[in-house]
Amino acid sequence: MGTATAPSTAQPTASTCRPSSSAPIDRPAKLSTCQEVDATLICFSTSPHAEGAEPRTEDLLRVQEVRRTVKQRLTYCGLSDLADNVLLVVSELITNAIRHNSRGTEISFLMVLRDELLLVIVTDGTPAARDPQQAREDAEHGRGLGIVDAIAQEHHGSWGATSDRTGTWCELPVRADRSAA
Repeated sequence: MGTATAPSTAQPTASTCRPSSSAPIDRPAKLSTCQEVDATLICFSTSPHAEGAEPRTEDLLRVQEVRRTVKQRLTYCGLSDLADNVLLVVSELITNAIRHNSRGTEISFLMVLRDELLLVIVTDGTPAARDPQQAREDAEHGRGLGIVDAIAQEHHGSWGATSDRTGTWCELPVRADRSAA
């Protein structure tokens, strides 16, 4: 099971996604270089949906958009070998944020590569339980955090809930010899 301690990198707050210019809110931001710090921030709003009902297709398509950006960033930073597992973590955390927040909200995705660690944080602004569930074998949903936990363990990483319980993070070590592509 994942640990509930805070990751070593600062956690985003709701104000992280407020644009300070006229730039689109979902444009990823690159800071510094991959050799020092690389950060990607993507924010988007979701529509309300009935509790237990499927979210709108437009909201679920955001998962693909974020995955596409993450894959580009990982490739740029020379971390293509981690792409499959990181993309799975990203998919599970963002999908959970969309599915389990039926009132509609702003979702923040932050990926930071720093000091040989890759940190992914997804927040939805709603305090909630963020623990893995035991899904039935034939269940279509309910495996997301179990998958995140397995990937974190496989890579000697960790994961947990943000201190205010409005988000979930996963931290994975990366090789020291990475170089920009």
